[in-house]
Amino acid sequence: MTNRMPSRRRWGVALAVGLCFASAAWAGLGERAESVERDQAKLRAATAKMTPMAHCDMHEITTIQGATVRQYVSPQGQVFATTWSGPAMPDLKVVLASHHAQYMTQAQARRGNHHVMAFETDGLVLRVVKLPRGIAGSALVPALVPAGMDLQDIR
Repeated sequence: MTNRMPSRRRWGVALAVGLCFASAAWAGLGERAESVERDQAKLRAATAKMTPMAHCDMHEITTIQGATVRQYVSPQGQVFATTWSGPAMPDLKVVLASHHAQYMTQAQARRGNHHVMAFETDGLVLRVVKLPRGIAGSALVPALVPAGMDLQDIR
């Protein structure tokens, strides 16, 4: 039993340090591209991949809970849109970053019905749909969408 304690302590210290750095560094919608890797850690990604597209790069994260989160990064290096789908809602504090407060304000106003919440402001377009076996959503910052980008490509 005494041999296990040092490794448990090391694991616990490593976990605590990792959580401190991850929570201090996470970012998302509207943030720099470097935030994508931090989001992967914060969302507990099981897999992650990047797909180059005509006007942006799409970073796709699959969480250990089975949710898929896609972040779209402009050539200027900013996350301008994000989508998610899966059995449960991902941590929207991570996904929406500085736009989370605006989402919460709109959610409390209960726009839409109990299956759909959608709103559009000058700074944010957001849609969340409750599905029979999960949830799906999308958010984008119109001012950050790259020129020539077809919004149909955001899925």
